[in-house]
Amino acid sequence: MKLLIDIGNTSAKLAVMETDIVHFERRNESWKETFVRLMRTFPIADVRLSTVAGEDWELQEALAQLDVPVLWLTPSVPCPVKPVKGVSAAYGADRWAADIGAIAQDPEHTLLIIDAGTCITYDLFSADGCLLGGAISPGVQLRLNAMHEHTALLPQIEAEKEAVLLGYDTRTHMLSAAVNGARFEMEGYIRQLLSTYPDLHVFITGGNTFDFSADITCPVTHDPYLVFKGLAAL
Repeated sequence: MKLLIDIGNTSAKLAVMETDIVHFERRNESWKETFVRLMRTFPIADVRLSTVAGEDWELQEALAQLDVPVLWLTPSVPCPVKPVKGVSAAYGADRWAADIGAIAQDPEHTLLIIDAGTCITYDLFSADGCLLGGAISPGVQLRLNAMHEHTALLPQIEAEKEAVLLGYDTRTHMLSAAVNGARFEMEGYIRQLLSTYPDLHVFITGGNTFDFSADITCPVTHDPYLVFKGLAAL
């Protein structure tokens, strides 16, 4: 079994995978305690991880004590499915893991990979494996935080999965713009790209989920474990 670790801006998530994911958790104890417990529970043969955080000496020390191979994903690690061009050294490891997870599931079509987490990232890959470009925008909670932090009176509120189209008070006004605004942004990218790439397949992952409008006719795969599937494919 593989122990897969995804360290994002907000939390660290872990999964144990054989053919499918058999265990998932968010870290809530020390790295050493986490590894000891998981190693006792599952026959883990190797560890693979992606991180967007800075150096974590506790993590590195805990990994060094494990008697299994450890792979840190970086943009220099090649895609195992097919040759991919255009990924720079500054590319985020979590984005690269999600991209590999999508390419592993559909290596034949133009892919738009959307990771809707703290930030919303967009990566577009051609069918022949070229990274055509991408974008980064604030995620739903970040939009809400910014409205609170950069105004005098707007309250701090927590993101929700859905929001009314037009609100009836300050809280629902903010949720409307943050939640629906993020969804409209994604749909706008999809519609624009479909006009150029009719074979487009959209993969969406991350902490926020969205139901797209009925006129989004291309395949849309919602996969909360896309980063883990990319790590597992290495």
